[in-house]
Amino acid sequence: MTDTESTSRPREYRGVKLRDITQVVNNVHYREEITVFRLCGNILPEVLPLRVESLLICLCKAGELRLSIDLKEYTLELDSLLVLHPNSFMTSIEASDDCEMTVVACSRNVVENIVPKLTDLLPLMLETRVDNLVRLSPGEAHALEGWFSGLYRLLDTPDSPFKRPKMLCMLQGLLYEMMDMHHTRAQAAPVMRKSRREEIMARFLLAVTENFRHERHVTFYADLLCITPKHLSAVVKGISGRTAGDWIDSYVIMEAKVMLLSTDCTIQEIAAKLNFANQSFFGKYFKHLTGISPSEYRKANS
Repeated sequence: MTDTESTSRPREYRGVKLRDITQVVNNVHYREEITVFRLCGNILPEVLPLRVESLLICLCKAGELRLSIDLKEYTLELDSLLVLHPNSFMTSIEASDDCEMTVVACSRNVVENIVPKLTDLLPLMLETRVDNLVRLSPGEAHALEGWFSGLYRLLDTPDSPFKRPKMLCMLQGLLYEMMDMHHTRAQAAPVMRKSRREEIMARFLLAVTENFRHERHVTFYADLLCITPKHLSAVVKGISGRTAGDWIDSYVIMEAKVMLLSTDCTIQEIAAKLNFANQSFFGKYFKHLTGISPSEYRKANS
């Protein structure tokens, strides 16, 4: 490594907050907490990859949008709904010239204040964490577009003491509309899961997204949720078919892959950022879960 390489600042991925979104696409927002905007044509952010730090609810109204979220490829077509939770990684995005998207975005603060108080929305939040993309019927898409338009009109009204509560109620209405659609689909399933188990699963995933960089032990998350590790493991396995450890590992590996592909950090620096004791331990962990070493993965995908 040259002297220049050793002293230069590593290239990092960018975190995009709601204020960044409003500055680029829309000035109609409420105190950088909630905004609604429309995207048309070829969409290509100047800085990729990036971490989206807001909740985005995206409805495709025309054309096609291809993007990579958390290293998983998605294609949105007419009447497709994509939900991006805070901390989602976007590593690529490409749209057709006729692409048209309507997007509702709200800050982490709004999400954290609304969702925990509306526990019947947790199944929806769980569904969209496991599978971000939902194919809607024309009627469902039309109903959501109505909520989007209502939010936009409310955003564009003069400020008042009651504007924020009205907006939060309307955002809750949008989420309940989505929950109604989720419920209709779930009725066709042979077994309905218990709400308490769904709540544990949703809160576990939220805790993992916030803590996986420094905590990889199931016991930590069980303590956080005030349940036993055995009970947490049983709930997660029963609902998702994957163990709690698998979920934690998937977040760690996803973050490691993104950093290997999108930053100039050394493998030692990545190991430190992910709270591994040393580079060797990180390398063994990565190879055990992916089949190749971090350096091989970086080289193969560069």
